[in-house]
Formats: sequence, structure tokens, C-alpha cells
Amino acid sequence: MKVWLEKRYVGARHTSEWFNTAGRNVKTGLIASVIVSQWTWAATILQSSNVAWKYGVSGPFWYASGASIQVLLFGVMAIEIKRKAPNAHTVCEIVKARWGTATHIVFLVFCLTTNVVVTAMLLLGGSAVVNALTGVNIYAASFLIPVGVVVYTLAGGLKATFLASYVHSVIVHVVLVIFVYLVYTLSSELGSPSVVYDRLIDMAAKSRTCAEPHSHIGQSCGPVDGNYRGSYVTMLSSGGAVFGLINIVGNFGTVFVDNGYWVSAIAARPSATHKGYLLGGLVWFAVPFSLATSLGLGALALDLPITKDEADRGLVPPATAIALMGKTGSMLLLTMLFMAVTSAGSSELIAVSSLFTYDIYRTYINPKATGKQILRVSRSGVLGFGCLMGILAVILNKVGVSLAWMYLAMGVLIGSAVIPIAFMLLWRKANAIGAILGSISGCVLGIVTWLSTAKIQYGRVDLDTTGRNAPMLAGNLVAILTGGLIHAVCSLVQPQNYDWSTTREIKLVEDGASGDVNDVPLEELREEKLKRAKAWIVRWGLVFTLVIVVIWPVLSLPARKSSPYKSTFILLTYLNLSFD
Repeated sequence: MKVWLEKRYVGARHTSEWFNTAGRNVKTGLIASVIVSQWTWAATILQSSNVAWKYGVSGPFWYASGASIQVLLFGVMAIEIKRKAPNAHTVCEIVKARWGTATHIVFLVFCLTTNVVVTAMLLLGGSAVVNALTGVNIYAASFLIPVGVVVYTLAGGLKATFLASYVHSVIVHVVLVIFVYLVYTLSSELGSPSVVYDRLIDMAAKSRTCAEPHSHIGQSCGPVDGNYRGSYVTMLSSGGAVFGLINIVGNFGTVFVDNGYWVSAIAARPSATHKGYLLGGLVWFAVPFSLATSLGLGALALDLPITKDEADRGLVPPATAIALMGKTGSMLLLTMLFMAVTSAGSSELIAVSSLFTYDIYRTYINPKATGKQILRVSRSGVLGFGCLMGILAVILNKVGVSLAWMYLAMGVLIGSAVIPIAFMLLWRKANAIGAILGSISGCVLGIVTWLSTAKIQYGRVDLDTTGRNAPMLAGNLVAILTGGLIHAVCSLVQPQNYDWSTTREIKLVEDGASGDVNDVPLEELREEKLKRAKAWIVRWGLVFTLVIVVIWPVLSLPARKSSPYKSTFILLTYLNLSFD
């Protein structure tokens, strides 16, 4: 409706540039809300609570911190786009301008793989929860969820996605506040940090009798393996730390190799880019951290009979919501999940549509395509991928792939492209052959390491063994590190010494016709101003990364390496409440 009103009364021109870049004039507040909404997947709500259920207090922290730093640091890339490829439409368009056709095809495959992985997680988590809470057939849910997203994305393109994301972010935060305050202040069964703490201590007690109905395979009961003294309320958790490393690697892939984040950066006004990404990353931290420390730890404190398989499918939050609020809780969680899935889903639709339009159709099929042809193909891409989303979810559900498995595996599949894609805009010596060899070799070596570790440690290779921490950690680290190392070595041996002239020559399809693109003051595009913005985001991005990945966890460790005192847990809980 907002998009229609803008077109009807303000006179905005809905061209192909407008559809795919929103006029390149989006300001700080909207960019920040888009980042929060775009980064709030089904996994943000479901998987974060799963790791809280598995590892205790360390799980929510490592989920939130391990997935925030990528957005903070991507602000550097966002500024570099404005400096070195101001007219680009996609990340792969920049790759082709710098490194040529062969590299373009390789990175196009990686970017599309990223979109498929992210979409799979959205629909796996969403369909499982809809099925559990409403009884709707899980395969029907896989097709119904994308319908609404496709409709408003078709109508309004990227601008519609941004506007919807703003509204969705508000709703997600309102429901988040309700759940957090319910668990820690209002619930008759819990209602205070002190009660939650005492119950978490009791849950992990060695003297606890794990009898029916709480003796299911995988049920949380008794001391936690890998946690100091088996406690749920300690940051000294080997499982939590390993998950944190996997989380960091995987999410570098789903930010730096996801065209959706590049499209958002392209759409941002130059003066808004760096601040929008930093603000968005910091605000997003509160979503998984607060939700998991309420619904995830709440499930443990209530001693709900949840099995490991159910937790991996994302059913910890709905179990807690129903236990505390009944049908009202299930409706609130469904609303929150729908907002998350549709916002992130619309971003993926635009990301895939723009890749198909500019990197396949305009590059290899019809290089002289007009604006109207581009717009028509863009909408066809949205519709086509929307249909494929449902088919993909059905296939994965049929095979038995869980949300947790897909979340942990994403870094193995796409992590090798992270450092080469960063080098593209940050290092003039980075060459094409290194980018190709690093990305492909890193991916292959990561997969081989992942499967080999599962075989060596557990004697078999299946969804169970490949989804465990050791194989996932090995595969993730090998993928991202070898990809970057191979590219760096190749580039040092045969440096390109590039000046970014060809990336600056990327042309608009409809020059000056994108609506409000000419409203950007030339002052904002000055090199000196953009360099200052880059220095600002580098400084503050590194500071906040250091705080949430190093300083915070170190300060959370008690002096004698034991579980924190109740007063410490209560203090951290009120800090959690303050985020909301």
C-alpha cells in the first residue's frame, strides 16, 4: 500500500533501477531496520534457543555475538561499494568487472548457493513450527509461507521489502519483549531470575534422577557434557565455544557471500551506509540473545520433555511459549516467526532475482536489454524462485535435514568464498586465478575434511555424525582458511595491481531514471568524505567486535572458573532486559 501511494501521489517512477536498488537513496534508520529484519531468520528465533537448551547461558551469547560481528564488519564493504563501484547492482557484477567471466561464473554459483542455503533454513524452521503449533501439513506449510512474500515483493521490489522489513522488525521486538518479561517477571511458574537460576542448577545436579517421563534419548537431564562442573550457568562450555567458532565462520559466509547484503548496501545513501550497518548489527544482537535466554533457558527451567531431535527442528521456543501462555503463546510465536521468515525471505527473493536479471540475463542472454525488459525479468525471477523455495523445503523435509544441521553446515559449503570476495574490494593485488582456486579448493577441502572427520571419529557418515560439532568445526575452519590462504598466496606470486577503473565504469540501465537517485548530494560522493566514513566503520566495527567476542566472554568467566554466583546471573538477566 505504501509503495502504491508513493507511486500515485509522490510520483516515484517504478523503473528497473527502482525495483532492484530502491533509488540508492535509503537513509540510516531504514537501512538499520532492514539489516535487523534481514538478519532475523527462523534460525535466529529457533536455533538460538536450541543452543541455549543444549549448552546453557553460553549458547545465547555465542549465537548473538558470533553472528553480529559480520554485519558490523560488512559496513566496510558497504562503503567500498560507494567508492569503487557506485553504479553496481549485484556483487557478481563487480566480480565480473574486475576479474572476468570465469571468476564471475564461480562466484555466481557461490552466491546462489548461499541464497538456497538461507532460504532452506527459513522454510525448514518455519514449516516445522507451523506444523507443530497448528497441525498444518508440513509440506503444505512449505508452500504457503512464501506466498505472501512473493506477492508484495512482486508489487514493490526492494523498496517494498524495506518498508515491510521496518514493520516486521517492530512486531518482532514487541513479541520479544513480551516473552522476555513473561519469563523473568510475570510468569507464575518462573517469574524471576532467581527462580530460573535455582531451577537451572537443579536441572544439572548430579543427584538428579532421570526417570520417566524425562528419560527420552537426547533429553536434557543431569550434568551437561563439556560444561564446567556440568552447569548450565557457566560460560566455560566446550560445546558452546565450538558452536561459537562454527557460528562465526558460517555467518561470515551468509553475509559476505549473500547478494542480499550487497543489494542493501547498494540501496543505501552514501552517508547512511556505514552507520546503518553498525546500528543494525548492534540492535540485532538483542534479538537472539534476549529470546534464547528467555525461551531457551525457560524450557530448561520448566523441565519440558523436549528431545534432541525436536530441539534440532526448532521446537524449543514453541514448547516454552505454550507452557507459559497456552494458545496465546503459540499465536505470538507464530506471528513472530512469520514476520522473520517473510522479511528474510523477501530479501532472498530480491537477491536471487537481481543475480538472475543482471548476472545471467543482461550479461549472457540480452546485453542490450531495456529497462522494461529488465523489470519484467526481475519480477519473473521473484516468482520463479518463490516457487522453487517451496519445492526445496519439501525435498529437505523428506530427506530429514533439520534446521540445526543446515545452520552448522552452511560455512562448509560457502565459507571458502568469504576472503576472496572481501579481497575483491579491499586488496588491489588480489588476482582472478587465486579467487577461483581459493574458492573452489577451499570448498572441496572443507567438505572432504568434514566428511572424513565424521568417518574417523564415529565410524560412519550420515546426517547424525556429520551434524556433530567436531566434523562441523573442522570443515568450517578448513573451508574459510584454505580459501583465503590460497587466494593470498596466488596474489602475492602474481599480483594484479588493480585500480578499480573497470568497476567504476559499471553503467546504470536507466541513467537518471531511478526515481530519487539524483537526490543524493554530490558532497556525499566525495572521496574524502567516503574515506572518513570507512575509517569510522573500521574503528567502531573492530571495537565492538573486540567487546562482544573477547572482552565480554572473558569478563563473564568467574575468577575461580566455577559457575557464576546467583547475583551475577541476576545482573546478566537485567542486562538482557535492558536490551529490550
